[in-house]
Amino acid sequence: MTASAPGKLFLLGEYAVLEGGPALLIPVTQQANVTVESGTGTVTSISDTSRTLPSIDAYNEWPLLGAIQQVLGKESLEGKNLTLDTREFFVGNQKLGLGSSAALTVALVKACEPELTDRDVYELADECHRVFQQGIGSGADIALSAMAQPIQFSRDSGPTPIGLPNDLHMLAIWTGRSASTTQLVGSMQAYRRHDPAAYKKHMTALIDAANGCIQAVSDQDSRQILARIEQYDRYLQHLSSDSRVNFYNQLHEDMRKKVKLTYKPSGAGGGDFGIAYSTDIDEITALATLLEQEQIISFVL
Repeated sequence: MTASAPGKLFLLGEYAVLEGGPALLIPVTQQANVTVESGTGTVTSISDTSRTLPSIDAYNEWPLLGAIQQVLGKESLEGKNLTLDTREFFVGNQKLGLGSSAALTVALVKACEPELTDRDVYELADECHRVFQQGIGSGADIALSAMAQPIQFSRDSGPTPIGLPNDLHMLAIWTGRSASTTQLVGSMQAYRRHDPAAYKKHMTALIDAANGCIQAVSDQDSRQILARIEQYDRYLQHLSSDSRVNFYNQLHEDMRKKVKLTYKPSGAGGGDFGIAYSTDIDEITALATLLEQEQIISFVL
């Protein structure tokens, strides 16, 4: 049995989604690919390198796989040969921040439980990933990988498929540096404990901007979407500075100035990807050409 699942990028909703706010996410072309076959019990992991281990060693050495086995049950993977391929999420030995662990979790759940609906896959994979992350994270990346289409997401309602306007054009741009989402989220939670009133004020602003953007998506109003994304970007800058987490760092400041279009970091910040937005496809095409000349990785969403 083979299965695959895409990685993700946040359009907006970062940090706010952890406090019950909404988020918008979009799939990328990079996918995790999984094969499950009858065999002697081995696991082959293909990422920036390739390695094969006996299953009993793999479950102990790779925490994500151990968490999935814990939730699915030993019998679901017993006596199976697994191939876990996430090489599309790497450039050389550098990992792109596109949600590879979530995509891999979803793909493995799909391969082991092929009769499940997308919603059921999301719920089971989310349980697996929460064990792996020890409860940190919103589950939005799992939801996107399970649905494999643009979604609106909140912790209360889960994923809802959405349609984006045809004149909303986006370019994902790699900052050149990987970031640790877990570390950044942990630092933000420390800020929450240190100054809960200020934290709540920032979250309220982010949630209001996110709700406004979702309404603009519902109205298929691309210009209002861009205005709300710019608003959200400003609020992220304020949060980054006031919290001293500094996830909106010089990498993103420099990229925002370079692109000269609507721009915001995608995800927890600190590096990984940002997204440039425009209602003019020619602007996105010209920017992609410029970045290619500067050997900066980018791709159209």
